[in-house]
Amino acid sequence: MKELSILQQREKLARAAMQLALEDQQAEDSVDLYIQHHLEEIEPEYWVKHFGTSSPTPLQVLDALVLQHEGDDEEIEAYEMLDFSLPDQVTNYVICVSFDSHGQVIDISMES
Repeated sequence: MKELSILQQREKLARAAMQLALEDQQAEDSVDLYIQHHLEEIEPEYWVKHFGTSSPTPLQVLDALVLQHEGDDEEIEAYEMLDFSLPDQVTNYVICVSFDSHGQVIDISMES
């Protein structure tokens, strides 16, 4: 079985943390705000194209977020923060997941 790269490990941790924050309603100023804002602001055609419905659930939107990453640098410092956004570059906003020096999620925020 192939070992996950550092980037893959951190992406997996970030996605789990975002989902937990959304489910526990602990992310009102980040994950939930990001999703609700975009559900209200983006045209229904976008949602239909990507989800087959004009009103996807917040969890569906969360699952569809795309990691915004350039390059294949395996330096740990390159992964102190991971940014996620909607497909097709429909927004300038991202959800930023920050990690501590041990690779644990320490913060989730919405940024532009």
